[in-house]
Amino acid sequence: MKRFAFCTGMEFAAPAVDVLAAQGTAPALLIGYPPKLSHRSGYAPLREAAEKYGIPLLETDDINDGRAHELVKEQDIDLFVVAGWSQLVRDPLLSACPLGAIGLHPTRLPEGRGRAPLPWTIIKGLTSSAVSLFFLNEGADEGDLIAQRDFEVSRRDDVTEVYRKVTEINIELLATYVPLLLSGQVVARPQPPGGSVWERRRPGDGVIDWAQPAGDVYDFVRALAAPYPGAFTSVNGRTLYVHSADLVDWGGADEPPGTVLAPVWSTGTAGVLVACGSRLLVVREVQWEGGERRDALALLEAGELPVGTRLGA
Repeated sequence: MKRFAFCTGMEFAAPAVDVLAAQGTAPALLIGYPPKLSHRSGYAPLREAAEKYGIPLLETDDINDGRAHELVKEQDIDLFVVAGWSQLVRDPLLSACPLGAIGLHPTRLPEGRGRAPLPWTIIKGLTSSAVSLFFLNEGADEGDLIAQRDFEVSRRDDVTEVYRKVTEINIELLATYVPLLLSGQVVARPQPPGGSVWERRRPGDGVIDWAQPAGDVYDFVRALAAPYPGAFTSVNGRTLYVHSADLVDWGGADEPPGTVLAPVWSTGTAGVLVACGSRLLVVREVQWEGGERRDALALLEAGELPVGTRLGA
């Protein structure tokens, strides 16, 4: 029987192993991130899944350091499956398996190659996208396409919800196509010409520009929700993370962008009204750096975020 390795550090990894094992196509080798990288967005360990199914596990922060290649050869792995790994797979590992190496990327390739695809999907205002399953080659997300599954992005979805949608599709694609790939029943097609590469994002890129239109600030906050670190702003020398907000269809304010205007009490949208470059935003869930998540309204009532405070000043 053909055998495959599954390399991932993402939250859907263990549920995917459960589904694959249940249908009789469990991985023969698991590769994941070590606990020292648990601070990475979306990190999930594979140790429990490896122990549950008796699957050998390699934990590494460098997929190309030679250890993965040695295990793939020792375990007679035929197919290498990669999802949510921060490095490109290089030779000799890339070409070590007779059936090749495949990857998952949550954009409609060839659009959106590169890093941070889900935050960029929301920041760019896309209303739909896709998960692409493709063969890996030397480039970044450039290999032949095996399949794509579309998904919708609502204006109400934050990246947590988009991540959930992508997780379900990832598992479905692996459960469907890994058996087909192992039995040689898949015909891939080249990606269409053109496409785009989205830039890498770093934690420091999460600073909020309150002078932007309120709709853009709203999208920015949605795009950096969990499992990402969150959009943030400064308040009198302290860092305040903004985890959720609501866009309101009211006019703008005369006060400078980032000014805390008033409390908002309602069953559906309680928070703090903040001026933006145009229109207004209700900031809801926040967190001081190093602290616990709290309602923004509670901060206002406690005097930590009073009316008139300038965010980002």
